[in-house]
Amino acid sequence: MDMDVDPSQPAQATPPSEAIDIPNPLGGAAPSKEKKGKKESAKVERPPGKSLLPTTKVQHIIKADKDITLIAKEATFLICCATEEFIKRFGEAAMALAERDKRSIVQYKDIATVVRKADEFLFLEEIIPWTLPEAPVKRKAKPSNIPAAAPTLLDQFVVKPADGAAEAIVNDDGTMQ
Repeated sequence: MDMDVDPSQPAQATPPSEAIDIPNPLGGAAPSKEKKGKKESAKVERPPGKSLLPTTKVQHIIKADKDITLIAKEATFLICCATEEFIKRFGEAAMALAERDKRSIVQYKDIATVVRKADEFLFLEEIIPWTLPEAPVKRKAKPSNIPAAAPTLLDQFVVKPADGAAEAIVNDDGTMQ
């Protein structure tokens, strides 16, 4: 092959595109009444030089650190790639635990177990507790023992029907009987 390379330009290494398995939410063909099998997973290809994570959001997270004043786009891209790889490995480890228990859904206990058992995720031990904190117990509503308010100026214009009393009958001309 004959390739024209300009020696004055720096060589750029393009990372190979990686295929990432993402379950197909539609599940392929129409659902049947037979036993459900595994859903097809669609492969999402990450184009070279692009990230699946929004770069602007990652930049905002980086800028939240007061110690970092300036960061190159290449560094942001590498942080995005490292984050994608972390999420992939963390998810695969949790999914392996769920499959070992013959489940297809990852539960919180799988994630907490991965954090405790795998050395590469041990730094998350403080962030992901072993057990979920219990939700606060809902209190029963206290009975409303609010005393009736003192009569106001408006109360003299409003007629409240007495218990067992008949309704007031109003004539066409506005007078009451």
